[in-house]
Amino acid sequence: MAHEAVTSGNLKQYLSDVLGVTVPEFIIQAAIAKVETVHALLDATYPEHDAILIEYMSAALICCAGAPRRIQSQGAASGASRSFSNDAKALSALRRSLADLDTAGITAPLVGADPSTSSMFLVV
Repeated sequence: MAHEAVTSGNLKQYLSDVLGVTVPEFIIQAAIAKVETVHALLDATYPEHDAILIEYMSAALICCAGAPRRIQSQGAASGASRSFSNDAKALSALRRSLADLDTAGITAPLVGADPSTSSMFLVV
């Protein structure tokens, strides 16, 4: 059975609640369009619940490709203050979870490699 496509509202909620980021609408729409290119293949390959998770995780990673700031703490009243973090660990964990779920690697070309991992070349 075909699952519903990613929606802007649900993706915004996922980004905010899970990753603590806010992303401009045009980025969200572009990420959704990119993920929709593999929608039918995900439907044909995975159970509905897995396809939904894979699409939202992929769209979130695409949205966060520019390493958005995450609100770490927020004040209020007269002294309004905010502090942000740029911790990439959450995105790396999300990439690992996505790779574990998307065993066929359908979304790998969409999200790319984890930029926080580095390669080491040895010259002998």
